[in-house]
Amino acid sequence: MYPPCDIDKVRERGETWPVDPEMREAFDRLGANMRGEIRTAVVEMRSYVDDRLQTTTADMRRHFEVVGESLRSDFRAVAEGVVLLNQRTDRRDGEEAGRTDGIEGRVSRLEVRVTSLEDDRKPRQPRRRR
Repeated sequence: MYPPCDIDKVRERGETWPVDPEMREAFDRLGANMRGEIRTAVVEMRSYVDDRLQTTTADMRRHFEVVGESLRSDFRAVAEGVVLLNQRTDRRDGEEAGRTDGIEGRVSRLEVRVTSLEDDRKPRQPRRRR
């Protein structure tokens, strides 16, 4: 820190030193110039940020459109695969149903033959006891 000087002593007492009118005018001009530069910088900064945001937003929109189209393509491919799989499954189910019907018909004919053979057979004679 700097060693205390006269201005610090004046400030501690709550006093202010008079300022030279030329100095005051120079400070006022300097303040006005700085405020103007700050306002100009703020306007330029806002314009720059707005432009960057618009560019970024447009870039992001294009990116998401590309990603979305890619996803749509992938979804279509998956949907087509599901349709093909369902068709194969339906075809196999139909073939299995045909086979099952054929087997059931053969079993029914065999049952009829067995029943017919059993009916034509002579009854068993009881076993003799010894």
